[in-house]
Amino acid sequence: MIRNTVCLPGFMLGPGLFDDLADSLGDRLRLLHGDVYSDTSIAGMARRVLRDAPDRFALLGFSMGGFVAREIALSAPERVDALILIGTSARATSDAEHGRKEAILSQLAETGFKGMSRKALARGIHPDHPDREALVARLRAMGAELGGEVMARQLLATRVDGHGDLPRIAAPTLVVAAREDLLRPLAELEALAAGIPNARLEIFENCGHIIPMEKPDQLADSIMAFLNGL
Repeated sequence: MIRNTVCLPGFMLGPGLFDDLADSLGDRLRLLHGDVYSDTSIAGMARRVLRDAPDRFALLGFSMGGFVAREIALSAPERVDALILIGTSARATSDAEHGRKEAILSQLAETGFKGMSRKALARGIHPDHPDREALVARLRAMGAELGGEVMARQLLATRVDGHGDLPRIAAPTLVVAAREDLLRPLAELEALAAGIPNARLEIFENCGHIIPMEKPDQLADSIMAFLNGL
């Protein structure tokens, strides 16, 4: 039986984030895409995803999507039979991040959506990746398709510290980190994995933040090895 796997992308990323992963997985998993675009809170996103999801499913959350995935795993443990957290953490939004979000929201209100910064997106890709510029172009295209209204809603989705709730996660969990990730430091992933009972931590080398696009074959192998071992 092909396992239903609900995929939740990061900030201003569309389902295309997982295209290469889907190619690598072939017919081994049925990838479904959760709606993290229509709500202004992590809890609201989680409720919407649960409303649309199958009765039972594996759950894959990347970056911001990982925060939504943890909320789902905690609120509906009977429905989540495996949890895969990629390039994410349990850290709250910092004061500096709040300030940056407010500045972007003000800019959106004043001048409208101008697209995602190529320079900022490039920080998410390992500098030695051979297709770095092509990946950045794909990321920019996703952001352009989502637009300013989605950006504003996602900016309002404040993260709270979740470390205290990690021991309550019941689903078998795989945490995937990249050692050279500039956006989610390895220490955050290590703390995440350490807090979840019996979580498995895998660390990818020579990879930046956008793991599903930078290392789709390695990620697919890790996911299948984890799921097959359950």
